[in-house]
Amino acid sequence: MGASRRPIEPPTPEQTAFLERAIEQYGKATYNFAFRLTRNEADARDLTQEAFVRVYRAWKSFVPGTSFLSWVYRIVTNLHRDELRRKKGRFHEEIPEDNAPQEFGGDRPLAVTPIDDLVDAQLSEPLSRALEMLSTDQRQVIVLADIEEYSYQEIAEIMGCSIGTVRSRLHRARALLRRLLYRTLQENKLKP
Repeated sequence: MGASRRPIEPPTPEQTAFLERAIEQYGKATYNFAFRLTRNEADARDLTQEAFVRVYRAWKSFVPGTSFLSWVYRIVTNLHRDELRRKKGRFHEEIPEDNAPQEFGGDRPLAVTPIDDLVDAQLSEPLSRALEMLSTDQRQVIVLADIEEYSYQEIAEIMGCSIGTVRSRLHRARALLRRLLYRTLQENKLKP
């Protein structure tokens, strides 16, 4: 152990109260966002837990009067991207560059999880399947804009990119989603 390490200070009552309030008010929304990014319950739980660890550590950096949900979504987004980069050698879906053409992965089955009931209640099954076929960035921008109803400015802050990048990603993601939804609906018509 180096002498430069500072001892870990015990949490203050204010810090603990801040975290408890944050988890109570935003824990479910944060988990749902993490699940939509990861498409996996265990990964979403881990991502949510790590995000709230970061919230706990950086609680004084939150600016009152700003959107806590935008702040925590930004934390989740950064953690998820870091994890994708760590798994890059093992992970088959690359993080696209801002202006690179974006492709979608192969057919991915929907996970059978409790969150699916919530998603299916809000979205039709063909739309849910089409969303699953989008890349992580494409799905994230659609979720933030069309499901969570964030402004372009808020999405840019959460995703860490410019408003122009948000607009172009959203345009490409919506166009691809329309094509995938059309294909999914056509496949469903053909099934007996």
